[in-house]
Amino acid sequence: MPQINLYRKIDSEYMDRRHAAVRVDAPVLGYRDEDGEKVEASVEKDEQKIIEVNKILPEWFPGGCSLEYAQDFHIGNPSALFGEKAVTDSENEIGIAVHIFSRTAMFQETIPLNGAVVDTPEEITLSFRKVFGEDELRGSVKMEFFFYLKSVRRKNRFQAGETGMRLSDGSLFATQLLIDGEGSTFPITQSEVPGGPLWQLHIHWDDPCVDPFNASSVEVELNTKHPMFRQVTGSMDKSSGVARELMEGIIRQAMAMIIFQAVSDMNEAEGNTWKFENAEDGSVLKVVGYWVNVYEVDIDSLSIAGVFNSVQKSIGDKEEEK
Repeated sequence: MPQINLYRKIDSEYMDRRHAAVRVDAPVLGYRDEDGEKVEASVEKDEQKIIEVNKILPEWFPGGCSLEYAQDFHIGNPSALFGEKAVTDSENEIGIAVHIFSRTAMFQETIPLNGAVVDTPEEITLSFRKVFGEDELRGSVKMEFFFYLKSVRRKNRFQAGETGMRLSDGSLFATQLLIDGEGSTFPITQSEVPGGPLWQLHIHWDDPCVDPFNASSVEVELNTKHPMFRQVTGSMDKSSGVARELMEGIIRQAMAMIIFQAVSDMNEAEGNTWKFENAEDGSVLKVVGYWVNVYEVDIDSLSIAGVFNSVQKSIGDKEEEK
C-alpha cells in the first residue's frame, strides 16, 4: 500500500549528488584481540545489506569480546535540504539517528548521532560509533539509519513541525549483522561429570523459529573427566586424524538429532504450514534449514536414522570430491 507523506521528506532525489550529495561510507567492524591490539575490517559493498560478522572478522567470536561498529555519513551540500520550499526551514536542524533491533538478543534502541546538519554549503560529516558488549550480541541485529528533525525554530507549510519527526523517505542506510553466521559455529560447552558419558546434547529452545542457535538454545556438552576427552579435543590439532574423526562423528550425530527435534517441534506446532525461510536469521530453525539444504535431508519421511544417514552420506560424498 503506497504511503502518503503529509510533509516533505528526504528521498533519493534529495540525496542525489546534484542536490544534497549524501554519501554513506562502508561500515567498519573491529575488536581488540587478546593482546589488546585493534583489529578492523571494512565491509565490501556487496556484503553491506547482510553482514556475516565472522566472514569479515574470522577470529572474532560472540561471547568472547566486544564488537565495534563504525560508519560515517557525509552531506556534501546541506543547503539543498533547507528553505521554505525544501525539507525544513533554514533556522532548523536535521539529525541522523539509528534504530537497532534484535529479536534474538531481545533488545532495541534508537541512538542519535552526535552533531547536526544545518543550512550551509560546506560538507558536514556525522559519525556513528557503537561498541556492542561481548554478551550483548546473539543471532541477528538489524540497524536502520534515518534523518530526523533535530530542532525546530520555525515552521512552514508542508514541513515537519515537531522535534523528533522522521524526515527520511525510506532508509538512509540499513543493514543486518549476522552474529552466528548461516553455517554457524557449533555451540560446544564443557563440564566435569566423573563417570559420565563423553558427550551429551542439551536442547533448551522454546521456539526453534525464533530462539538463537547458540548455547542458550542448544549445546553439545563435552565431559572433561571422560578418558576420551583429550583424544577428542586433539581434533584442534590438524595432524590428529583420529581425534578429528571422533569430533566430527559427535557433530554429525548432534546435527541429526537437532534437525529431527526442530522439524518435529515445528510439525507438531504448525502442521505442514511452516517454512524454513520464515525463521528468524540466526535462529535454530534457520541453521537447520541450511543443513537440510546442504545435506539434502528428506524431512517428509522423518526419522532420526534417516536424517543421520543423509548427513553422514552427504559429508562423505563431499569429502571424496575434495
